[in-house]
Amino acid sequence: MKNAIVLVVGYLMFGASVPAQERQLRGSGHLLGETAEQFYSEGNLGNVFRACESGDWKTASRLLKNEHPASKTNAKDFCAAQEAARQSATRGARVEYKGSGDVEAMREDTFTLDGGHLVRIDMVYSAPIAQFEGYHPKSFGELFAGLEEAYGAPTKIYTEPVLNAYGVKYEAHRAIWMGKEDVISITEQPGEDGWTEIVATTLAEYDRAQKAPKTANPLH
Repeated sequence: MKNAIVLVVGYLMFGASVPAQERQLRGSGHLLGETAEQFYSEGNLGNVFRACESGDWKTASRLLKNEHPASKTNAKDFCAAQEAARQSATRGARVEYKGSGDVEAMREDTFTLDGGHLVRIDMVYSAPIAQFEGYHPKSFGELFAGLEEAYGAPTKIYTEPVLNAYGVKYEAHRAIWMGKEDVISITEQPGEDGWTEIVATTLAEYDRAQKAPKTANPLH
């Protein structure tokens, strides 16, 4: 069996570099390219659904707190909303789902389904300058080093001038790893309220995004 390096939402599982066509990209138990039915039936989200379907609202509420710790939505309303989303996604509609992320790492996750499959896994790591007890944010350098260790040198690496929320100019780093069927990118927004975004997409989703209208960079 061919070895595969797996990109795991929440942390990166590193190992020896492998050819891009052999890698699998997985986040929170979800595999890039999996069907919408698989997405909504696996992991903690699938457990919430099964508890709701059985009418075990106590278990559903507990599991929902694991999936969305800050959410005040009750389990019945959550399941009703997500059941509608699941039906839409299964029919091929474009649907986004906000995952549980990682509070300690200050990371937010978003999954995008389109055409009945998971086409995008998006992780945004906040990188505040101030340190907060109990939080362990990851820097762009840490995340980039992990990706490079796992996937080798990026296909493309460059910097781009950007402005932060206060109008201060920075040089932001960018890198892309192109695969046969998928693309991984890492984007830095430096500064006081900075962040780093790692995105794994199918090749078709990457091509779609490239054709979409771009927001103008005021420094260009």
